[in-house]
Amino acid sequence: MKHPDSVILIFSKAPVAGQVNTRLLPHITAEQAARLHEEFTRDRLQMCTAAGLCDVQLWCSPNTRHAFFCDCRQQYAVQLYAQQGKGLGERMSNAMKAMLGAYKRIIIIGTDAPALDIDAIDAAINELECRDIVLVPAEDGGYVLIGASTHHDDLLVDVPWGTESVLASTVRNIERLGLKHSLLGECWDVDRPEDLERYLAGFHS
Repeated sequence: MKHPDSVILIFSKAPVAGQVNTRLLPHITAEQAARLHEEFTRDRLQMCTAAGLCDVQLWCSPNTRHAFFCDCRQQYAVQLYAQQGKGLGERMSNAMKAMLGAYKRIIIIGTDAPALDIDAIDAAINELECRDIVLVPAEDGGYVLIGASTHHDDLLVDVPWGTESVLASTVRNIERLGLKHSLLGECWDVDRPEDLERYLAGFHS
């Protein structure tokens, strides 16, 4: 294992129709959106576990009991953890706090950035040797990866999730806390119908 002191936390929702990839509706049906979410999650698990970079965990919402998560645990030999907190920022902050007790470097990714490759994740882990926080920006003003080597309760407070100000707000928090950070190369994620077309054209041609 290349980075035994690090861990990748993959954040995923249960693939319930009408509750995942909702911004793609009605371009596709709710059932199709749920299947797409399963595809995305399996892709991330396959990539991360096969690479041998570090430990990989699946962080589940609303809990770990959904049959899909249980299947993923068996297929990819990953540990399941339940996301804890009201909003995304609180859930990610709680996960960081929990895991930084056992690991020196934490990487959190979602499931809807298929263009985020393992080399970018490896680069992010390496950056955390000399940085407190690392981010991979998304084209829409958010980010598709956040990594941390230290925890602060205020890191992700007052971030307007789901808007084009997510990255800027997070960076303001980082600077206010006096932390060292890096921004790596921009990546795109699948949020809108045009993103889905890009995904289907580029990954299923």
